[in-house]
Amino acid sequence: MSCVRVLQPFFRAWLLPFTWALAVSFSYGQCKPAVDEVDPFDSTRTVAAKAVNIGYLIPSNFETADGPKMIEEAKLLFSFSENDSIRSFFLTVAVQEREFLRIDNDFNVLLLLDDEQVIAMMNVSDQGVFDPATNMRLYQHTCVVPLDLFFALTHLKVAKIRINYRTYKHTIDLTERQRTELREAIRCVGETVQLIPVVRP
Repeated sequence: MSCVRVLQPFFRAWLLPFTWALAVSFSYGQCKPAVDEVDPFDSTRTVAAKAVNIGYLIPSNFETADGPKMIEEAKLLFSFSENDSIRSFFLTVAVQEREFLRIDNDFNVLLLLDDEQVIAMMNVSDQGVFDPATNMRLYQHTCVVPLDLFFALTHLKVAKIRINYRTYKHTIDLTERQRTELREAIRCVGETVQLIPVVRP
């Protein structure tokens, strides 16, 4: 079963200009990932970019003398893992929620790209963990990123992310700076693993 669904009836033709550009310009090693290591026990290689803060500063449930502690709405981590049986990109959305929520193992993490495509990504079920630093529950939604979507995300930007819990929908808006930072993080991981050159316009 596919790990993504295109929810809009159109999928913009990003692949052709990418293929053309690949023939004329590419580069490796233009960035430094936050993690690039090999597990000595099972030889699994993990590459991860620096986490990107997304959304806005929000008040947490942790009270201080000056009022609620302010925190980032969410963080995104783009990574790659490779061993004898797996070779995949992953997108993890870490988000703080005020209440106990449930999310099913389904296509519940949606990306709205800047060309208006809506991509639904397969996530694993999660009930979150209590974070004493915020008095909120921390949820980590990890999704496999297929190769075709990876290529799309090296050129298109993610404008919004929606997380569909059983009883609540959380939509996160990315600023223009955050959109660019995320795209650069994705490119960085792709360049580091040298799976295929990533074109920089």
